[in-house]
Amino acid sequence: MKALFTALIAVITLHMGLFAQTRILSGTITDKEKGSPVADVNVTLVELGIFTRSMEDGTFSFAISTVKPLQIRFEKLGYRPLSLKTESGVNTVNVQLQQADISLGEVIVSSTKYGELLRETPIPMEMVNREKIDANPAIGVSDAIRTQPGIALVRDGMWGTDINIRGLSRQNVVTLVDGNRVETASNHAASLSLVDIMDVENIEVIKGGISSLYGTGATGGVVSITTRTPKFTDHFTIKGNLSSAFNSANNGGAGYLSLVASDAVWYAKAAVTARSAENVRTPSGILKNSYFRDKNYSATAGVQPFEGHQLVLSFQKFDGEDIGIPGGRSFPATALARYTEASREMYSIEYKIRDLFPALVNTSVKYFDQKITRAVELKPTAAQTLAPSADHKTKGMQLQTNWLVSNNSRLVGGVDYWQRTYNGFRTTTAKSGTVTKITVDLPVPNSTYKSLGFYAQEDIRLFENKLRLTFGARYDFINISNDSVRNPLYIITNDTINNNPPKNAQSSFIASKDDDKSWSANFGAMYQLFTDFDVTFNLSHAFRSPVLEERFQYIFLGGDVFLGNPALNPEIGNFFDVGLRYWKSDLTVKANAFYNTFTDLVVDKAVIKDSLYQKANIGKAALYGFDASVEYLFISRLSIYSTASYVRGEDTKNSANLPQVPPFNGYTGLKYHLPGLFSLDINANWFASQNNTAAGELKTGGYTTWNLALASEEYGFGLLHGRLYAGVENIFDRGYRDHLASTRGLIKTEPGRNVFVKLALHW
Repeated sequence: MKALFTALIAVITLHMGLFAQTRILSGTITDKEKGSPVADVNVTLVELGIFTRSMEDGTFSFAISTVKPLQIRFEKLGYRPLSLKTESGVNTVNVQLQQADISLGEVIVSSTKYGELLRETPIPMEMVNREKIDANPAIGVSDAIRTQPGIALVRDGMWGTDINIRGLSRQNVVTLVDGNRVETASNHAASLSLVDIMDVENIEVIKGGISSLYGTGATGGVVSITTRTPKFTDHFTIKGNLSSAFNSANNGGAGYLSLVASDAVWYAKAAVTARSAENVRTPSGILKNSYFRDKNYSATAGVQPFEGHQLVLSFQKFDGEDIGIPGGRSFPATALARYTEASREMYSIEYKIRDLFPALVNTSVKYFDQKITRAVELKPTAAQTLAPSADHKTKGMQLQTNWLVSNNSRLVGGVDYWQRTYNGFRTTTAKSGTVTKITVDLPVPNSTYKSLGFYAQEDIRLFENKLRLTFGARYDFINISNDSVRNPLYIITNDTINNNPPKNAQSSFIASKDDDKSWSANFGAMYQLFTDFDVTFNLSHAFRSPVLEERFQYIFLGGDVFLGNPALNPEIGNFFDVGLRYWKSDLTVKANAFYNTFTDLVVDKAVIKDSLYQKANIGKAALYGFDASVEYLFISRLSIYSTASYVRGEDTKNSANLPQVPPFNGYTGLKYHLPGLFSLDINANWFASQNNTAAGELKTGGYTTWNLALASEEYGFGLLHGRLYAGVENIFDRGYRDHLASTRGLIKTEPGRNVFVKLALHW
C-alpha cells in the first residue's frame, strides 16, 4: 500500500510539473466576407491530435505543454478549410474563413475513437449535423440520416423507424448515445425512436463491420448519436434554445426548450421536448395506429476541478405515452396495437484527463446505466387483449486511453464491459360470453447477456501524410444465461387461479448458460493519389453473438408465430471495401464498392410457411454493392448533387435471396444559396423496383417522390437570433410502398404530401 501511495504521489507530481510548463495557444476566427465571429469551428492541432471548437465570439484556446511550431487546421461546415503553421513562441493566431457552397468533408467525427476530419478517415462513414437536422422534417434519428448513401429507412408509420445499412439492420447495427450502448431488441422498428431528435447535435454512421472497435453487433455498422452538449466559456454565460416544428401529414407538433449556463470551470444544461401527432394521412387514406405522443427530459453538467481534468454527468429520460403501432408481421392485419409505454432512461458519469503523460493525450473512465421499458396493448378482436411488457436494463463501464506515439502515430486502447438484463411477462385476456380467461406467460425467459472486450487501434501516417494506415484488433468474452420457465405460468378463469395449467413446449425454456469468445480485426488504408484525390481500402473481420430475443423468443400476438433458438451460432463476417474521394471547392465525389461475406447469418426461417418462423443460421451469405455521392458547384451559389446506393443480398449456400434488402435508390437535387436571404433545395428521391425477394417477401415497384426545402439565413433581433425552415415532402402526393416498411392492414402506402415548418431560435 505504501508503494502504491508513493507511486500515486509521483504521478501527481509529474502531472503538476507538466501543468507548470503549460503554454496557452489562442486566437479569434472571423468570417472573411462579413467580418463577424464564427462559432463552432473545429480547430485541430495536427501533431498533438487534439481539437477544440470556437466560442460564440469566435475565440478558441488550447493549454499545451510544447513550445514547438504546430500545424493548425480550421474546419466548419459551410466554410473552406484552412491550414497554417505557427512559428516557435507564437501564442496568438487570428484567422479569417471563406464561405464554401458545397461540403468539403470538413467536420470532425469521433466514432473512430478519436476526433478526426471526416475527409481523412479511411473508414466509410456519413455524418449529419444539427444544421442538416434542422433543415429537414425529421421526426426521428432514422429520418434525419436516410438521405445518406448506403442508408435506407425502415419505417413502421411515422414514429417507429429504424435504419438499414447496406442491407443489414436492427440487431446488426450498434447504436450509441453519447458513447453509451443502447441495448434492446424488438421485432418492430422502433429502437432509434427512443432518442429525442430535437436534442441531437450530430449523428455519425459507420458503414460496414467494425466489431474491432465496438464489439458484438457491429457487423452492419454503427450509429453514434451525440446530444447537444455545452462548452466551457471564458466568463459566465447564460444561453438558450427554443425550437418548434409542425408536419401536416399527421398534424404533428413539437416544441423544444433548453437553457445553458457556463463559465471557465463548469457548465450545466437542462432541456425538455414535447411532441404529439394524429394518425398519418396517405394517398390511400388514414393509416390507423400511427399516432403518437412523447416527451423527453435531459440534463448535463460538467466541471473542471483543475487544469486538464473534466467530470461530466448526464441524464436522459424519454417517455412515449400513447404510441400507435401500424406495422409488424407478428400483429394481425386488422388488430389495434399501441405502446402504452415506450421509455428510455439513462444516467452516465465520465471522468476525462488530458495530457496525463506527454504521450498519453487523453484518458477517460465512464459508467452508464440505462433502462428501456416497452408495454404493448394489442386487440386482435373486441373479445381479446394481449399485453406484453418488458424491462431492458443495460449498464456498462469503459476505460479508454489515447496515445500520441509519435508525430505520425496515434494509438487508442481500452476495455469495455456491459451487461443487459431482460425481465418481462405477458397477459392475454379473452372474453367469451360470461367467461373471462386471463393467461400469464413469459414470451422470453428472464435472462442476462454480458460482454467484456479489450481493444486497440493504431493510426500511422507516412510519406508526409500522403499514406494513412489503421490497424485494429479486439477480443471479447460473452456470457449468456437464462432462467427456466414452463409456459403458461398460470391461468385465471373468472377469478379462479390455476397455477399448474397445461404447458406449451414451444414457449417453454430450460435454464441454460452459454459462452462465446470472439476476436475481430480491421485494416484500413488511405492514399493521396493526387492533390485532393484519395483512394481508400478497408478489410475487417467482425462477429455478432445472437441477442436474448433471438435465442429465447416466443412471439404469438394473434398473427404469425416467431420462435427463438438457443442453439444459434455467432454470426461471422468478413468485409472488403474500396473507395475514392475527391475534394475540390467546386466538386466533391465519394464512392465505395463493398463485398461482405457471412457465416451463420441469423434469419427468421419458415418452419410452416406463412404461419410459423424460427430463428436459424444461414450457412453462407453475401452482401455486395456500392454507394456514392457527388456534388458539383455549377455556377456560383448554385450546385447540383446526387447519391446512389445499390446492394444485393444472397444466401449463397441455398442460392436464394436474403430478406429485407433495399432496392437501388438515391437522391438527385439542386441547391441554391442566396447570401443574406435563404437557401433552397429541390430534390427527387427515387427507388427502383425490388424483385430480388426472399421466400414469402412481397415485391415492390419503383417510384419517385419530389421534395422542396427552404432555409432562411440567420436573423437577429437584439439578443435573439433564429432561422426559419419550411418545405414540402412528396409534393405530388405520390402513393407508393417502401420495400422495408412493415405496414400491415388494408393501407400499405407510405405518408403522402407533408408540409413542414420549423423555427429554431437561440439567445
